[in-house]
Amino acid sequence: MFKFRRNAHLFLIGSFFVGFGLGTYWVLFNLYMKELGYGEAAIGRVLMAGATGTFLTALPAAMIISRFPTRIVLIAAASVASGGYALMVAPVPLPLIMLGAAMASAAFSVHNIAAAPFFMRNSDPGERLDLFGTHSAIEIMAGVIGAAGGGYMARSLEPVVGGLVMAYRMTLLTATGLVLISNFAYLAIREVRHGSLVTDFVGMLRRADAWLLTRLVLPKFITGLGAGLVIPFINLYFRDRFLLPPDRIGTIFAVAQAVTVVAFLVGPHLARRTGMIRAIAATELLSIPFFITMAYTQRLDLAIMAFWMRGALMNMNQPISGAFTMEMVRPEQQPLANALVEFAWHGAWMISTQIGGWMIEKNGFQLPMMITVGFYVVASLLYLTFFHDAERKLAARTA
Repeated sequence: MFKFRRNAHLFLIGSFFVGFGLGTYWVLFNLYMKELGYGEAAIGRVLMAGATGTFLTALPAAMIISRFPTRIVLIAAASVASGGYALMVAPVPLPLIMLGAAMASAAFSVHNIAAAPFFMRNSDPGERLDLFGTHSAIEIMAGVIGAAGGGYMARSLEPVVGGLVMAYRMTLLTATGLVLISNFAYLAIREVRHGSLVTDFVGMLRRADAWLLTRLVLPKFITGLGAGLVIPFINLYFRDRFLLPPDRIGTIFAVAQAVTVVAFLVGPHLARRTGMIRAIAATELLSIPFFITMAYTQRLDLAIMAFWMRGALMNMNQPISGAFTMEMVRPEQQPLANALVEFAWHGAWMISTQIGGWMIEKNGFQLPMMITVGFYVVASLLYLTFFHDAERKLAARTA
């Protein structure tokens, strides 16, 4: 990562602090809500409010990113996210907690959509895959550190502040402050103003290559449909099928995150050897046997290994697919393309998570996992069909 440009380094530093705060909330917020006396249904409404904020912001984010300097966008996103997080842990009624979740998720949506076009403008073609992979790895590592550090801090504060509620609140507010610290890195970014040919959303859509964007978005949407059926409920899979306590489940997930960091860093090297599209399709298809193992095994060791391998392979292709999407579209269309991918992914999760929860409650994990396998196969075949010669054309165009 030391060969990246100064602006890229600053973005990565800011992303570390953002990921640190996000990881702390990911682990502790539900526990905080339970200590307040809220049930799973109320917590589910807060999570849905966050998902809705992400979904509704994805497309407008493209216009925001095209109209304003990236530095301003990142500072505003981190500030709004911090405000949303502070509202989530304030002593306020549930509707205001839901509003805070929607604010924070919407701000993170803008932050994430700004990343890929920014990397394209602040990197050379030979380093882009490494930059995308390093960014993903840093966010995951920061999340792991935030999750572990947040849990330790809450336990340490409990006897000092007089109870778990206040300990969770103090820890989560500290995480909110860390998100704000990212603004020091973003303030130091110096970027030439990138003018967009179009600053209104309708005009941006009119200039877009609709068929290209459809081909880029559709496989992501189908993959999201499959992932949303099962992935949000994997902790319940280990609890219900193998009767594991929360601490062991947490350990399994921590190792999975560590393996994912390695996968993010290995992915670019694989893509350079095989090509981006082959790497995307291969990693997705290779994850399928491990998903099938999880669906049918009653052995804990096999289930854990399959979970780690499935996650590593599926996550390996995320930075690759992000870089490929940016390479395929014109610079002025990059914010829109990234926004549409985010919109499709989160929209798919909103649909399939509701269906997956109902299916798991009625029939267990086998059926939704096998349906997910089917979605992954279709998405991989679509990538290969749509873009089998795209990289050759890209190389010829560049030459």
